[in-house]
Amino acid sequence: MDVDHFWKVVDSTHGQPDRAEALARLLADLPADEIVSFRLVYDDLLQTANTVDLFGAAHTINGPCQDDGFVEFREALIERGRPVFEAAVREPDSLADVVEHGDPLAGREGLGNAAAMAWAVKTGGTEEAFYEAVDAADERTDRGDAEEGAWWDFNDRAEVQDRLPKLAAKFLTAGGA
Repeated sequence: MDVDHFWKVVDSTHGQPDRAEALARLLADLPADEIVSFRLVYDDLLQTANTVDLFGAAHTINGPCQDDGFVEFREALIERGRPVFEAAVREPDSLADVVEHGDPLAGREGLGNAAAMAWAVKTGGTEEAFYEAVDAADERTDRGDAEEGAWWDFNDRAEVQDRLPKLAAKFLTAGGA
C-alpha cells in the first residue's frame, strides 16, 4: 500500500460513525499483507509528524503534554485527513485555521487500531500476532526516533508567538501559555 492509497481509504471514512470500525471493514477486504502495509504507512506518517515544532503546536493547542499526548495529537492529525496533516507537517501554525479553542486535538476515533482489527478478522490471529507481522515486514530502523528539530521552550510566550504566531494569537491566554 502506498501513501496515496492509504489516504484514499482513510479519507473515505471521514464523518462516519464508528469510524475505526468502518475503516477496519474496508481494510478486511484487502489481503493480510496489505493490511500490514497500511499500518506501516500509518506508522510512517506518525514518524513524519514527529517534529519539535508540531510538539510545540500540540502544547499550545492542548496544553502541556507528554510523549503519549503527542502521539494522540499526531493520530488526530491523521484523523483530520491528508490536507490538514500535510499542511501541519509543512507549517504547524496552519493548524490555527482548522482547530477551535476548547477543541483539543487528540486522537479519538481509534484509526490506529483499525488495521489490527481488520487483520484479526482476515487471519483469525491475535493483536499480538498482528504487531509481530508488522515488525517482521518493517524494513525501517528509525521508528520511534526522537523528535526532529531543535528544542525550544513551549512555555516561553514570546518564543511561541515568534514560532507559531497564529496559534499563539488564538490559544495563548493573557496569563501565559
